[in-house]
Amino acid sequence: MVEYLKGVIFMAKKSGTKHLKRIAMPKSFGLQRKGLTWVINPLPGRHSKSRCIPLNYAVIMLGFAKTSNEAKQILNSRKVKIDGKVRTEQKEPVGFMDVITIGDKSWRAILDKKGRMTFVESKNPSVKLCQVKNKTKIKGGKIQLTLHDGRNILDFDAKIGDVIQISLPEGKASGKIELKEGALCLLTGGKKVGNKIKIKEIIPSSATRNSEIKGELEDGSEAITLTKYAFPINDDFI
Repeated sequence: MVEYLKGVIFMAKKSGTKHLKRIAMPKSFGLQRKGLTWVINPLPGRHSKSRCIPLNYAVIMLGFAKTSNEAKQILNSRKVKIDGKVRTEQKEPVGFMDVITIGDKSWRAILDKKGRMTFVESKNPSVKLCQVKNKTKIKGGKIQLTLHDGRNILDFDAKIGDVIQISLPEGKASGKIELKEGALCLLTGGKKVGNKIKIKEIIPSSATRNSEIKGELEDGSEAITLTKYAFPINDDFI
């Protein structure tokens, strides 16, 4: 769009901002909002801005650096991997269930009970868990599954909500964890985010309400939450 005003041409801005103020950063960052003005803005990619943190901050959170400059030097040494692949860009988004490897240790990104990104040491860093978010038929009659980290898998038997086990770094499907009654799930949203729940009942959706699950939390109490927040897991991976 071009606007003319007294012979001066103004070009309308079409792209998003490259900058991010701390006051506007997502809750997932888990950083202090006051004291400093700016924060590193993660690049668009596998995860939405509201569900990721920049790789630079992940290196600091894991205790390998104290400042952004130190973290940048570590990244430039090519010793940091995400899902088995070397990453050097400090703005690289690190999101839910990504596996970070530094040296001979690996961590899995999860959400804590306040919805902030945190890391736990991975028991099985060669496998990543990815949830099916969409299922479509493409040219040639093949079924394409779109996973929560943006990758696509062809002709694999799974339904929306199921979790597929992806081998790293190859990215091939090696198994699945079904979203069903009796499944152990990690909650990725709602008031009980970060908690584990064992599904007792799945309440189907209707014209006026979304599908919900009823289950038992780790402390023995019962809870009801939206089915879309349930991420099936195995204790072997977290």
